[in-house]
Amino acid sequence: MHDERRQDVLQRHGLTETQDGFTVTLAGFQKAAQRARGLRATGNEEAARMLALDPADPARWEYARCLQIDAFSKEAHESGF
Repeated sequence: MHDERRQDVLQRHGLTETQDGFTVTLAGFQKAAQRARGLRATGNEEAARMLALDPADPARWEYARCLQIDAFSKEAHESGF
C-alpha cells in the first residue's frame, strides 16, 4: 500500500501509528463506540461490558483501539495491500 493511502485509511479509522504500535484518536474512540453499540445490539457481552465503563477508563480506550485496529486490518486485507 502506498504510504499516502495507508495514512488515509489510518485516519479514516481514527488511528495514528507510533513506534510502539497504534494509538486511537478521539475520532477513532467515537467510531469504536458506535461499532460497540452495534455489537451490543447483536448480543455481544464484551461490547456491553466495555460500554458500561466510564469513557475515561483506560480499558474502554484499549477496547476502542482494538476495534479500530480490527477495522483497519480488515480494510487492508480486503483491498489487498
